[in-house]
Amino acid sequence: MSIYEEELEGREFDWFAIDSEGNIGLFSTAGEGAIPTAVMEAYSEHDKISEQLESPSWGSSEVWSDYAALGLYVYDWSLHGGPYKKERAPSKVMSAELKQKLLSLGSLHSFSVKFAEQKEIVSV
Repeated sequence: MSIYEEELEGREFDWFAIDSEGNIGLFSTAGEGAIPTAVMEAYSEHDKISEQLESPSWGSSEVWSDYAALGLYVYDWSLHGGPYKKERAPSKVMSAELKQKLLSLGSLHSFSVKFAEQKEIVSV
């Protein structure tokens, strides 16, 4: 097990990815979800951004609506064994400031799918 895996094992971790249309998704691991290697190796970058996200409903299932209001597609890992299931689609347009922060992540994972069409993400 790598040092990164040890740091993230069993811990709720949110990471970001971009789809083929330039939309950004937040992926919540529920403490066990699959994480791309590049994201895992740069987990502190993702943590830094996710900690800055406004989420008045943090700690409840309504947090997904908070993230959707920030312009994110939201996927949550299904216990036990996945996959990531779409919880929300964006309800507002993402601010230019947030989009710039996310696009500047060197470890932003890229999917060749359209989040608008994907109810589940099976492989990362």
